[in-house]
Amino acid sequence: MLSDLSQEQVDETTWQSKILNEMKRINVAYQFWHENNSNNLSYSSFMGPDKLNVLKNFNLTTIFQSKSRATQIQNLWDQFYELYSVMQDRKTTGRMFYKKAQNWLMSFLAPSQGQLNRNNFVRGMYHIQDITPYIHVLVNHVPEFLDIHSDFGLVAFSCSAIEKKNHLQVCWYFQNTLKDGGHENSQKSAILEILEHENQQLYFTIVSLKKISHFQP
Repeated sequence: MLSDLSQEQVDETTWQSKILNEMKRINVAYQFWHENNSNNLSYSSFMGPDKLNVLKNFNLTTIFQSKSRATQIQNLWDQFYELYSVMQDRKTTGRMFYKKAQNWLMSFLAPSQGQLNRNNFVRGMYHIQDITPYIHVLVNHVPEFLDIHSDFGLVAFSCSAIEKKNHLQVCWYFQNTLKDGGHENSQKSAILEILEHENQQLYFTIVSLKKISHFQP
């Protein structure tokens, strides 16, 4: 949405002010800021309840100049909220969810229609490069999970382990690598350095465990 707004309106302070007013209306704490010595725009992250609040109650027509664009994005948000709701319904089968998820993905990737700069032109939504791993799982794997784990539901799943792994990888990148730099004759990619660091940790963990078990009576 922010990317769409930055393309539609040159003056970012205008649409930022509109977003902040709308967030205030629905009682969601939100703010924008620029990092020191940087033009990159940063903004607040949502917790689960705030995400749902925005998804259900945020009025996109108050911030977009193009009402048709606001309607397109609103329809996409509404379809996503429907997916969120039916996902938690024990009566939802994998086949039912797969059809709805496919329809949402088609809306997400809807191409432009008509001729540019003509009255019949309708701008498309997003590109295949914008598909994230989460979207891939939502469309291709959640239907399977719904069928296999129907007894206890998706509440048993958590992304906390993956998020923790991502946090560690970021820490290791900044603390244990040369960030794809170093001497030109001994340059290693940051990915390779992280893998070597992980292997060393695993090795010493396994060796230590073996030594402890060896000395136990």
